[in-house]
Amino acid sequence: MQSKSNFPISKIPIVFVPALLGTTLVDDADRNVYVTAKIGLGLDTPNLKLPTKWNCNDGDLHPVQEKDDIRPGIPLKSIKLGLCGCGSIKILNQYSTFCKHFEQYDNFHSFEYDWRRDLNETTNLLLEFLENIKRIYGVSAQVLSHSMGCLVALAAYNINPELFHSTLLCGGNFAGGFGFYPTNTEGMNVGLNKSYLGPDVIHTFPSMYATASPMGVGKDPILRNHEGRQLWQFVDMHDMKKNVDIDMWNIEDWKKYKIGPWISNAIPLEMEEHVKICLKLGHAFQMKMRNLEKKDGIYVEKTAKDKSMYPPVAALVGDQFLHPEDFLWDTEESRMIEWTPTLIKKLKPRHFARTDGTVSYISASQPPIPKGLKVRTYSARNKGHRDLMNDVEMIENILRDLKKDAASISL
Repeated sequence: MQSKSNFPISKIPIVFVPALLGTTLVDDADRNVYVTAKIGLGLDTPNLKLPTKWNCNDGDLHPVQEKDDIRPGIPLKSIKLGLCGCGSIKILNQYSTFCKHFEQYDNFHSFEYDWRRDLNETTNLLLEFLENIKRIYGVSAQVLSHSMGCLVALAAYNINPELFHSTLLCGGNFAGGFGFYPTNTEGMNVGLNKSYLGPDVIHTFPSMYATASPMGVGKDPILRNHEGRQLWQFVDMHDMKKNVDIDMWNIEDWKKYKIGPWISNAIPLEMEEHVKICLKLGHAFQMKMRNLEKKDGIYVEKTAKDKSMYPPVAALVGDQFLHPEDFLWDTEESRMIEWTPTLIKKLKPRHFARTDGTVSYISASQPPIPKGLKVRTYSARNKGHRDLMNDVEMIENILRDLKKDAASISL
C-alpha cells in the first residue's frame, strides 16, 4: 500500500462527498452488495430495498426511516470482470483516478454515506463528520463534492458555513436532474440485471424523492436561464408549446401522472404513506439546500446575515453537450420521455442548454448560496459528467485558488 504524504501546500483537510451510486455498500458480513460484476451479469441480486416503516417519535424534527443491515463502504473506484485467471476487464471506472491521486495525502478524507437514505439525515451526518474533522485538525475542511454529493455539501454549507474552509461543487444538479423521475418510476438496469435496482427497490429510497425541482410550479425564484425562462420544465410532446405543470411535491400529482409507485394501478397503503413522508422530507431538504424560505405563500431566497462568515465557493462545470432545455412529457402515455436524436429531429425543440451530458451548465454553475456571495466557476476540460472527477490537476488548481481566496477574506 502506498504511504500517504502531506498535501503540498498546507495541512488544511480535504473532505470528499461522492455522488448518488458513488459509494459502495456492504452488508453485515462485509459482503459488497453495490456493485460487482456478478450483479451486473445478473448472477447475484442482493436486496437493496430499504424498510418503508418510519419512526415518528414526539419531539423529532423529522421522521426517521428504519434501517436494514447495509452500510456505506468506500468511494466506488472501478468494477472489473475476471477472465478465468487471465486478467480482468474494467467495465466501470468511477473514482479510481481521483482516489489514487488524493488518497496519497494524509489530510484527505472521504465522507461515505448511504445514498439510498434521507438527504436530511445524510446532511446531519456530514455536519457531524466536518465537526470531527475540525476538532482533529483545528481548522475547517475544504469540502469537495460531486453530483448529488454537491446537494448534501451545499445544504451543510448553508446550515453551518463555519465548518467549511471553502467548497468545490463538481457537476451539482441544483435544478433537479433529468434521470431522477424516469428512474424513480421505472427503475434502472445495472448491466444485464433488471431487478437489482428495479422500480420496487428504487421506490424505497428517500433520496430519489429529494432531488425534485422546482419549488412552486413555474414560479421557482432561482435557477433560471440567461433569458429568464424556468430552467426545469416539462413540455407536452404532442404540443411543444404547451407546458405540463407537475407539482413534484404534491402526492396527488404523483398519482395523477403515474409517477413513482403509481406506475402500477394500485399500491399498498404503507407505500403511499412512505411516499408522503419522503416528499415532506425531500421538500425540507430542498429548502435547506436551495437557501429558500416561504413568505406569504411565496418562495424567496434567504439573504445572508453576515457575508464574512461564508467561505469561498467554486463550481466545476461541463458544457460540451447540447441537450433540449425542456423535459419531455407524453400526455397520452402519462410518462416522461427521454430525448433521443430521432425525437429531437422530429419535434424540433425550441431551446437547447449546454450540459456535461447529464447536468446543465446553468444548474451546475449556479449553486443557490445566499444573496451577495459569488461563485468562482471553472469549465471542465474533459467531457462527461462522471469524468469531471478524473481531472485531478484541475481539481488541485481549484483547491489552491480557494485557499488563496480564503486567505484574502481572512486578512
